[in-house]
Amino acid sequence: MKFIKQLFVFSVCFFIASTAMGKENSRDLLIDFFNGPMKAEGRFTSRLDGSERQFRVKMLAKWDRHKKTLTLVEDFFFHDGEKGRKTWVFTQVGKGRYTGTREDVIGLADVWQDGEILKLRYRANIKSASGSISEVLFEDELVQISKKKVKNTASVHWWFLTVGDVELNISK
Repeated sequence: MKFIKQLFVFSVCFFIASTAMGKENSRDLLIDFFNGPMKAEGRFTSRLDGSERQFRVKMLAKWDRHKKTLTLVEDFFFHDGEKGRKTWVFTQVGKGRYTGTREDVIGLADVWQDGEILKLRYRANIKSASGSISEVLFEDELVQISKKKVKNTASVHWWFLTVGDVELNISK
């Protein structure tokens, strides 16, 4: 019986250690994937009325290892003809941790690597179809699905209500 208890304790300790090592040794998705030109296809789906808005994105990312910043320029092309440009600047503040700024982001975006998932949380001012500005909260998760593809999913919240979802497939 004592042997079984020791084996159980060893197994639990081994599992915890290997999980911690896996997180410690996981790749930094922001640095490793986001460099050079990329393209993306995506859509926003409203949870309020079920409508969808599709778009394409041309991206160009550049890592400055001296300043520890990543600049990501995104040119949006919506299927209804609207175009727009957003520029992210991510600053590394620790291993797998960043802050981010963008033209419409309120304050700083919080960015962190959680195992194999890159997470972003930020508030932004979004212009509606009627022209009014609303402050919304984005919660993004990015997962690398192959050497040349990343899937980005996001929930969009207004006050306590989830108003929509974004799905974006990024490729090199």
